[in-house]
Amino acid sequence: MRRLPEPRPAGEVPSLRWGILGTGWIAHQFVSTLLANTTQKVVAVGSRTLGRSREFADQFGIEAAFGSYEDLVAADVDVVYVATGHLDHLEHARLALEAGKAVLVEKPMTPRLADTAALVELARTRGLFCMEALWTLALPRYDVVRQVLDSGLLGTIESVSAEMGEYLVDHHRAMDPAQAGGAMNDLGTYPLMFVDWVLPGLDVVAATGQRHATGSVGQFAALLTDDAARQVTVHASMVADTPTTAVIAGSDATLVLDGPFYHPGPVEVRFRDGEVLRREEERVAHVGLFHEAVEVARCIGAGLTESPVRPLDATLSTIALMERARDLMGDPLP
Repeated sequence: MRRLPEPRPAGEVPSLRWGILGTGWIAHQFVSTLLANTTQKVVAVGSRTLGRSREFADQFGIEAAFGSYEDLVAADVDVVYVATGHLDHLEHARLALEAGKAVLVEKPMTPRLADTAALVELARTRGLFCMEALWTLALPRYDVVRQVLDSGLLGTIESVSAEMGEYLVDHHRAMDPAQAGGAMNDLGTYPLMFVDWVLPGLDVVAATGQRHATGSVGQFAALLTDDAARQVTVHASMVADTPTTAVIAGSDATLVLDGPFYHPGPVEVRFRDGEVLRREEERVAHVGLFHEAVEVARCIGAGLTESPVRPLDATLSTIALMERARDLMGDPLP
């Protein structure tokens, strides 16, 4: 009898002391769900200004607030969550690693492959835990997908597609090319991560982007393939809302993640004989961010310096695909 697997529990994890580097929207989302859903402790926050740090600390009941990132990484914390802008990730993650702290770095780890490789080398040389904050892969939904793929339930994977569209034209930072804004870094990381995760060893053979009036690429599409000539398509748009779905098509069955595919939600498998299996999951959106923090705590508690959910080599692979697609569409970074 066919059935879909259940997500595997994380088990007991240590309560780590977290320092939050940056006080923007994603930091608010991360801390609020961390405190509401885990035993993790947020003990310090740092910003470029003490006033902003204190405001953030007061909102969440955080004991220590610092007016510099240097003071934050020097604090008594076990792990630093880097939640600043794309182009700042290299400097700020390096700051934390050089201070001897484990790091969780917002996605993309850095927009440049060489910079990401430098952080990976630093973390590995120092023997420190380092992970890209691609929270999607730590979700229970994705543990179900992981088990389906490992079981061979779909047969031979023949093609994969992932698309994502969110209207962000009015979002100044996301559409600012000077801050590496645009569809690639703000959205494209997710579909490219997804296809790279399902079919490792892909190469981008074609990519095209549409430039917005701000100068950033507002949407792009890419075609990828592997040594077996399997077909993979990716699309990301910040100029229109799309269904934001992902599909893994196999010789025996097709797995469908309806939108938003990178959030908590259902998993559906459609077999060639007409049978459909579906596992429902509450669509709690960014509340699911806490799962990546639990994964960090689990790994550190187990003495790991990388997460099997998002190994550093996988991060390097996805950044390489992003860089290749950007080169093909003529979208240089600032």
